[in-house]
Amino acid sequence: MARSGFNPHWPAALLVPWLAVVSPAHAGGVVVCDNCANPKQAAVGSGAGTTLVVDLLQVKISGYEVEYDRELKRYRALPTQIPAPVNEAFLRVMALAESHGAAGAAVTPQAGGNGAVIPVHPDDPGGANGISFPEDFKGLTAYDVIQSATTRSQLETRIGSAFSGATTGSTVWNSLSTTLSSVGLSFVSRLFGVSSVTYAVTWRDGSQTLLKLEPDSVHQAQYVKGKSRDAQGNPIPDAAATGPEAPDIFGGDYHFQDRHAIENWLQAAKLYGVHVDNVGIDSLQLRCTWNGQTLACSGR
Repeated sequence: MARSGFNPHWPAALLVPWLAVVSPAHAGGVVVCDNCANPKQAAVGSGAGTTLVVDLLQVKISGYEVEYDRELKRYRALPTQIPAPVNEAFLRVMALAESHGAAGAAVTPQAGGNGAVIPVHPDDPGGANGISFPEDFKGLTAYDVIQSATTRSQLETRIGSAFSGATTGSTVWNSLSTTLSSVGLSFVSRLFGVSSVTYAVTWRDGSQTLLKLEPDSVHQAQYVKGKSRDAQGNPIPDAAATGPEAPDIFGGDYHFQDRHAIENWLQAAKLYGVHVDNVGIDSLQLRCTWNGQTLACSGR
C-alpha cells in the first residue's frame, strides 16, 4: 500500500471537485475511490481479476485479487501485494503536485506552468531522477536519437515504461500500473496544472534530448522536436528544421569543438533537408539563416 497524504494547506477550492468522488469509478482494473471507507468493497464491485483501488486524495493504493465464490454466490476480494515499481510510479506521479519529485528529483515548472521538467542523466544512481534509466540505452547521444527512428521509438517506449512502472515482468501488473499512472497524472493535471512531465536527458557526451509524457500517453514518451542540443549547446536539426519555428530555433551562429562535432551536425542537417554551403566550414563555425522558405547554413 502506498501512502503519503496531500498537503492540508492546499486551497480547498481545488479539492472540492474531487471530494465528491466517494463512489468507485472504474478504469481498466483500477478503481478510483477517494476518501474510501472500504477499499475491499470497492474492489469487489470491479468483477473478477487483479484490481487496484486508488484513493487519490489520501495518496493510497490497495491491491486485491477478486474472485467469484461459487458456494456463497458472490465475489470476494483477497489482499495481494503490489509490486514495487507500481508503488514507486504512483508516488512519483502524485509527488508532482509538490514542489519536488519522488526520490529527490528536481522538478521545474515549464513555461505557462502547465508541466514539469525533470533533469535526467543515464548514470544517476537508481531512482535519483525519479526513474531507473534503461541500462541498454545509457550510451546513446542526442544524434543517435535524432538519426534513427527505430532507436527513438524504442527509447520513447522504454522511458514510458520506466515512468509508468510497467517494468514488473507481469503483463497484468504492467497494464494496471500504466492505467494508474494515467489516472494519477490526470488528477494532478486537473487540480494543480501539471499536465505533462518532460525528462530532459543529458547524455554522457553532454548532448541533450527532451522526452515528454502526458496523461493519455504515459506508456510512451514523445520526443520533443526542436529541443535537442549538442555538447556545445548548438540546436541539432530534426523535423522542426522545416517547420514554422525553424528560424527561431535554428537561425544564428554555431560553434563546434572539433571536426567530429561539426560532421555529426552536418549529417543531421542533411537528413532533415537543411541546405549547407560547404565553403568555409573548416573554421568549425556556421551561420544559419531563414530565407522565408528554407533554412540555409554556411561557414563563417
